[in-house]
Amino acid sequence: MYLTKLTDQTIEVYKTENKRLVVSGISSDSRKIKKGMLFAAIKENKKHISDALKLGASAVLCKKRYVNNLNKKIKNILVTDDIRLAVAKIAKYFFPYEPKYISVVTGTNGKTSVVNFLYQIWKKNNISAASFGTLGIKYKNFYKSTKLTTLDAVNLHKELDCLKRKKINYLAMEASSHALVQKRIDKVKVKFALFTNLSRDHLDYHKDMKGYFFSKKRLFESLLDKKGTAVICINDKYGKKIKNICEKKQINNITYGFEEQCDWRILNTDRLSNYTNVTLSNNKKKYSFKCKLIADYEIENLLGAIILAMLNGLKINKILDVTRDIKQAKGRLKKISMKKKTLSIYIDYAHTPEALKKSLCALRLILKSKARLILVFGCGGDRDKGKRKMMGKVAEKFADIVFITDDNPRYEDPNTIRNEIASNCTKSINIKDRKNAIAKAINIMSKNDILLIAGKGHEKTQEINGKILFFDDEIIAKEYLYKRFCQ
Repeated sequence: MYLTKLTDQTIEVYKTENKRLVVSGISSDSRKIKKGMLFAAIKENKKHISDALKLGASAVLCKKRYVNNLNKKIKNILVTDDIRLAVAKIAKYFFPYEPKYISVVTGTNGKTSVVNFLYQIWKKNNISAASFGTLGIKYKNFYKSTKLTTLDAVNLHKELDCLKRKKINYLAMEASSHALVQKRIDKVKVKFALFTNLSRDHLDYHKDMKGYFFSKKRLFESLLDKKGTAVICINDKYGKKIKNICEKKQINNITYGFEEQCDWRILNTDRLSNYTNVTLSNNKKKYSFKCKLIADYEIENLLGAIILAMLNGLKINKILDVTRDIKQAKGRLKKISMKKKTLSIYIDYAHTPEALKKSLCALRLILKSKARLILVFGCGGDRDKGKRKMMGKVAEKFADIVFITDDNPRYEDPNTIRNEIASNCTKSINIKDRKNAIAKAINIMSKNDILLIAGKGHEKTQEINGKILFFDDEIIAKEYLYKRFCQ
């Protein structure tokens, strides 16, 4: 691609020694630069720029205000006022193709589940589809782990282009608040956008709930195709705000949830021994289906996926025929067991006050009389500190026995994190080693007790003081179940 062809009204050539200079690609990661590529200096780091040039970058993209800080010897420079948007635009030049029907899901909790449920519905109906999100990239027999919930703009467009070339036209994708603020998906044509809910999270980044909500509403205000459809859970005030935004912008929208005014309303959830029977209503018609999900919020997420599946062309009967076989996403209220005698232990990713509350309440519904609900959890370091006491309060109110332990302390003092949680949870037992906490919780369990191990879910590592250690809640729980019953 010629350097000058990458310019438009927001991107301009500041300096070039050759107007016919060919740029072979773009990256904002200096370590991934190859000869002839354009380096996007998003972080404005002189060392990164120098490293990129050493690896063969033929040009640099930066913000206009930063251009005077660049080495005068750099021969080719592009400038812009909005570098993240510029990166998305240029990535689109290099990778122009994408699936025809892209469904994007955002919200604090439930993104992964909705995307996973929709992907399963497609797969069980023999539709060639893909999913992008916290659990990685999946399509056909392909799987790739990703570090980010939403890929950076360059890798996102590269993967979208790859899907189209493989003739995959249906994609379900998670959109994190960071990705929406950082304009990673600004040049993606979003056909359908779904909002799950909003509660406290990521305030270390967004500063306050207003900033956090701003990131989410961008999907509906700025990114959703004008002829697209918004799917909105209106069980909280933020869902209702998204609904109002869509009405003002005359965006077609469908609401769902438990409330009476929902277009798709969950009327009843009848929990039986092996499955849950769910009754829905829409336009005065009633529908029923069976599923293996137990929590109201899980069923709500499944309904969101059902609506997206219909919007993407599947008939309702084809969808409801497969719901009984739908499985929870990895680490989402997953019950673990062994072939021999075992106990009721659940692994869940709940790492916000609202998510923890919902998971505990869901398990309380299936808890037998006089049995105890036991909780093991912690909070991540170098993240929103304000939610720690809130989560301690939730644990105090909704669990019977609480073990506060380490999550991913990162570079923070684990003792400080645990003590901040415990300040609002007087019944808690403070144990610094997560493995030990899980072991103690299992060892005190009686026959009908339920144990929830929360916070890490599908994660396979624990980050402590810069070290990434292998750690899997499910494997640890099974290890101690084995020691208790099989030795």
